[in-house]
Amino acid sequence: MTALSNSPADPGPPAEPGRPPDPAVLRQDVRKFTVQIRTHPDGEIVGTGIVVSGSGLVLTCAHVVRAAGVEPGAAADEPLQVYLPRRAGRRAETRTATVCFAFRDTDDDMVCLQLQGPLPLAKDQVAVLGTAHASRLHPFESYGYRRLDRYHCGRAAGRIMGEVDPPDELRLIEDPVQLESSQINTGMSGSAVLDLERNLVVGLVSEAWFAEAAGKDRDTAWAVNARLIGSTGLRIPVRSTPLPLSTARLPHFDPELARETVPLPGHRLDDAPVIPEEWVGREQQVGLLAHEWRAGEHLVVGLIGFGGEGKSSLARRWVEEVLADESEDAPVGVFWWSFGEHGDADEFLSSALEFMSAGRIAVGELPGGSARAAFSAGLLRMRRYVFVLDGLEAMQYQDGDQYGAIRSQALRDFLTFFATPGHQSFCLITSRAPVLDLGPFTTYRHIDVVELQRAAGRRLLRNLGVLGSDAALERVVDDWGGHALTLSLLAGYLVKRHGGDVRRIAELPPPDPELPPDAAVRRVLAEYDRLLTAAERDFLRRFSIFRTPVSEDALDLVAADPGTFRAASLKHLLAARVLRRDGAGRLSMHPLIRGFFAQQAAEEPDGRAALHATVARYYLDNAGSPGDRPRLEDLLPVVEAVHHWTRSGDTARACDVLYDRLYLGERGLITRELNAYETVLALLLDFFPDGRLRAEPSAPDPETRSWILHETATALQLLGRMRDAAVVTRRAIQEFRDRGLWHDAAVSSQNMAELHFMLGALPACPAIIDEALELARLAGDREDELVAHTLRGTLAHLTGDHGAAGDAFAAALGIAAAFTPLPVLYSTSGIKYADHLRRNGRPDEARKVTLANLRVCSAAGWQADEAHCHVGLGDLELDAGRPEAALAEYETAVRIAQRTTRRDVLIDALTGQARCSIVDERVEAAEADLAQALSLCLVGGYRLAEIDVRIAYASLWQRMGNEELAWEEATRAEQMSIEVGYHWGVADVAALLTTR
Repeated sequence: MTALSNSPADPGPPAEPGRPPDPAVLRQDVRKFTVQIRTHPDGEIVGTGIVVSGSGLVLTCAHVVRAAGVEPGAAADEPLQVYLPRRAGRRAETRTATVCFAFRDTDDDMVCLQLQGPLPLAKDQVAVLGTAHASRLHPFESYGYRRLDRYHCGRAAGRIMGEVDPPDELRLIEDPVQLESSQINTGMSGSAVLDLERNLVVGLVSEAWFAEAAGKDRDTAWAVNARLIGSTGLRIPVRSTPLPLSTARLPHFDPELARETVPLPGHRLDDAPVIPEEWVGREQQVGLLAHEWRAGEHLVVGLIGFGGEGKSSLARRWVEEVLADESEDAPVGVFWWSFGEHGDADEFLSSALEFMSAGRIAVGELPGGSARAAFSAGLLRMRRYVFVLDGLEAMQYQDGDQYGAIRSQALRDFLTFFATPGHQSFCLITSRAPVLDLGPFTTYRHIDVVELQRAAGRRLLRNLGVLGSDAALERVVDDWGGHALTLSLLAGYLVKRHGGDVRRIAELPPPDPELPPDAAVRRVLAEYDRLLTAAERDFLRRFSIFRTPVSEDALDLVAADPGTFRAASLKHLLAARVLRRDGAGRLSMHPLIRGFFAQQAAEEPDGRAALHATVARYYLDNAGSPGDRPRLEDLLPVVEAVHHWTRSGDTARACDVLYDRLYLGERGLITRELNAYETVLALLLDFFPDGRLRAEPSAPDPETRSWILHETATALQLLGRMRDAAVVTRRAIQEFRDRGLWHDAAVSSQNMAELHFMLGALPACPAIIDEALELARLAGDREDELVAHTLRGTLAHLTGDHGAAGDAFAAALGIAAAFTPLPVLYSTSGIKYADHLRRNGRPDEARKVTLANLRVCSAAGWQADEAHCHVGLGDLELDAGRPEAALAEYETAVRIAQRTTRRDVLIDALTGQARCSIVDERVEAAEADLAQALSLCLVGGYRLAEIDVRIAYASLWQRMGNEELAWEEATRAEQMSIEVGYHWGVADVAALLTTR
């Protein structure tokens, strides 16, 4: 059985070389504008709503508002709560709301709420409404707050059946809209009904029919027609024509460099599981995957289901059919990656590049995960590949508002690039969690992998040695939910204890149908555990220490008598699915089984630390030299060694190995050369108890602790986690202070100020800059003092105190002339000074400062600063009315910025490039650049840059003649500027609005 698929928009044939594909493949994302309706003040969830205006208007059902204790037609000031969940670029927050419109003379089940306070929402966080009349028999999607076990939200899919007559007792302006869906339940009232073909929200879920045992009309529900909003008098537009799909971001990569690559011969299937001999069922899904592969309508397909349903085996079975294909359509390579065993985006992207380029692309040529994601996507366009990303849930949030979202920006970029047309490659994902980042793509299809049917489950049990009648075996399948892993474990239990007699299943406690499958797995494992010998039980608990598959020689570390164990127990444990082999012959456990035995080991921790140390030494013994052209893959044994040394409690050894074997000392191999900051951050988090950044890192001495904090802050900043970086930087400053390391503390304070500038936290900056100046003087370092003055000048420039800004920059120049080899301001200091000069009507001086800075940065190899200098030159050219010259500078800046990890630089370069496109009326190019820039701003929290992007958007809408959108974006930018004290944001909005 499969879930309803997205209704695809045919992406057409792959683009010809040099001709960009059509990237318009994005629908509205229902999660982005869906909110919770709660009672006030206790915050109990009573239903769902959708945001329909950037000014904070929310639609929901009248009966939801009543459930919150507010009568819609009564006093307008009676409050309730609206919770806006955390989304990319938006923090979670709860707002008070009041009813601003309700139908008093009719029974129409719609209410409009007004949120209190400013609500700066992105364009795609507001629903676009449409009429339901033209949506008959169209597929729809919804999202709302129905409780599903531990999940307080869920998706629904189905068909819009069309408008129907209302009940006799109701007086309605608009007829109800009937829906067909098996997933609409209590809590989803007020959820959006998104027509997947027309890309419009055409209604609000209002009722569901709960069928009796006979099951008549069991999948029936109703919705309020969105056209009803036209009867409220509110100025909310309702479209009658479909909403065009939005444009996905295309990967930026060097096509000439891509053409120089060649793929490695063969396939990468080391991580793939061995196809089980007892394969049963799933023929329909294998056929469906074969159809998707041939049809090419969907570029990415997700197999989604509970752990242990057999998703990996299903994917492996389909891959076997692909490998047998000898036609011209066969892929040049199949790349299988298991995130359950290699949960690191850096490692994945490095290995993918190695596979697709035969090692001709050095990782150091593509600093930063997003650059590698873009180049990898470029290589997909050169040849046809199949990628299987197995166990993606290891890279997804497993709870909270972001459940299902991908944690790694680089991996998210890779998958969204994969879902963007222009290639013939195909990606298959297996995961326990829905891949919500791909939900809006018409090129993505979600397929549910559910329990085995009776006949398939019966065949599986019989193939595994269970004896009995067909009816008895099918009863086991029914009782235990047809869950593939559970049935395999039950078979192993029955064969080991009772010779396979199915009748003895009655000795096990009956399963609880209300429990999820993973709980059933744990229950069967608990019974199976009693049958193990002491040696087997000890082995499994000790073997659970490995995070990645290992060769059989690792058994020597965890088995009391390896030789005897291999002969007596290994075969049985493999047959019972407690252990498994991959394509390279390595051993591992299914994550559910590993978790069970790891939990047992944690309850008896004696000897665990010593075992971690033993395993760490094992990995170091198997680690080779990085060589002349090191790859991240070569360093993975050392990465595992560091992890196990931290878990052993020997943090001194862990730090030594990390610094000596991964950083290679001051060389910074894994950071500056390989730019594997996700890998580095994961290692550093091992030093923090439970990975909590607010906890004190474990370290052998204060010096090491301060180094850990500094490196953690750096990794967080370069990965775009600006707020977390600021918190950790503050702690690093205190560590350096406590040890009297004034220069290190000064540098960290300078970084802290820069972080606050980017975050738009300008009111907090004076105290930070004062501290930076104090620390510089304590260090006796005049260059630190120079930087502190430029920070003071930058703050004054941003807040509009031009005199103070000039004085501060002059003080910095005085120090540069008297105490440094270069009597100029360079790097970030020079960039900020030049912007101050440009903004204050001194373009010739700004150009002189920028060109001098560019020479310094180019000679030093500071690519990010070099790119920023080109942005500054582009700004000067655009101010002078020379858009062609400006565009050349911005394009250079974009090319350089894409080779760095500095997202702030790329944002500024893209925004400048978009401004040129607006002047030249190249609307699509401007929208694409601004969409990418805004996405980077929202994900990273770059507040000042976000204001600049929004002002550019307002300029674009104004140039296109859409005054309403221009006004909305400009006033939003103005409000944000006022909130943070950003003078130039207010000034630019004023200048824009006076040109109307």
